[in-house]
Amino acid sequence: MDDIQFAFIDESGDYGFDFENQHVSTHFILVAILAKESNKAVLEQEIDKVREKYFRNEAIQSDKIDNPHLRIQLLNELKDLPFNIYAYVVDKRKIREDNGITFEKTFIKYINRLIYDDLKRTFDQLDLVLVEQGTNEFMTEFKTYIMEKTIPDLFNYTTFGFNNSTSELLLQLANFIAGTLAQGYDRTQLSLDYPLFNKILKKKTIAINLWPQNYTNYYHDYISRNQDHPFDEVIFKQSVNLALQYLEKNKRSEELDEKIRIDFLKFLLFNLRENPNEYVFTQEILDNLNAIRVNKINHHYFRSNIVSKLRDRGLLIASSNKGYKLPVCLADLYDFVHLSSLTIHPMIQRISKCRNQILLATNNEIDILENNEYEYLKKIIEMEKILVME
Repeated sequence: MDDIQFAFIDESGDYGFDFENQHVSTHFILVAILAKESNKAVLEQEIDKVREKYFRNEAIQSDKIDNPHLRIQLLNELKDLPFNIYAYVVDKRKIREDNGITFEKTFIKYINRLIYDDLKRTFDQLDLVLVEQGTNEFMTEFKTYIMEKTIPDLFNYTTFGFNNSTSELLLQLANFIAGTLAQGYDRTQLSLDYPLFNKILKKKTIAINLWPQNYTNYYHDYISRNQDHPFDEVIFKQSVNLALQYLEKNKRSEELDEKIRIDFLKFLLFNLRENPNEYVFTQEILDNLNAIRVNKINHHYFRSNIVSKLRDRGLLIASSNKGYKLPVCLADLYDFVHLSSLTIHPMIQRISKCRNQILLATNNEIDILENNEYEYLKKIIEMEKILVME
């Protein structure tokens, strides 16, 4: 059997919707700590060293860490260990009351299905491990839902589901990360130090899936956090809506490249929320996409099969020598045009020079752009000649 992928899952937040009560969380956060079976033992060993160093005989629990400097120390000690983060952040305030989801039982069942569908689409094989202590209603319902959906094989093993694996230490890590993310989202736990936490966690994070996903939510988040940055609502709206529409249309696709495109768009949408005015280097994107894939994606494949295909379908993706992002202003689009022109114009000039050499050598008898399929190139080159003469 291949190296098994584990997901150790814990949550932060509650299921209430009475936001006039200051103790009710505004967000429900679920974190899956992803780790390979081959790394599990050493990962547990290293986490136990961290636990012993800072907590002695106690468990690592996020709600018991009220010192941001201690949290930063812990994150720095954990950041180089072999695990990744896959998370869901549900903003309960943005869920419409008229769709019935604001009832606790309905909310739990809906989020169960939402997360199961996404995990199943993203990971063909995943061994799930949940916190089962106490009376955790969401986890109880989640486990029941998944067990109803999965069918064990002849050896009583499921490629996606529960296989009697456990690890108290890795579940503690999930709890710690869930609580850390809550400090960047949830009203009851917000911390001014979250940008520092996020900076440390960035390379460990495969995806933070924000829900509900619609343009209005992204727009309000951007406006509230980026008032001093250049911004064009038309460009912002178009780039976000096109990305969200694409995700909705293709979310059930089983085609491998389509799955990569979906993960790439999710990454760009998350970056729009966390670092909307920053580009992400290609290598960082590839590290993110490859973290959950056996067959790794290289730069050429990424540009030609992922980015180019999305642009072919009309999506707006800005790029520069600093990487990629969803455009939020005209300057972002100019970056894309400028970067493209650095490639397009020299290539056209080379074709033009090649054509002129052959025309000269054959006394104008052979024109390499004579075929109908190259008519557009011929027009561009002829037009450029006219502009130069003027």
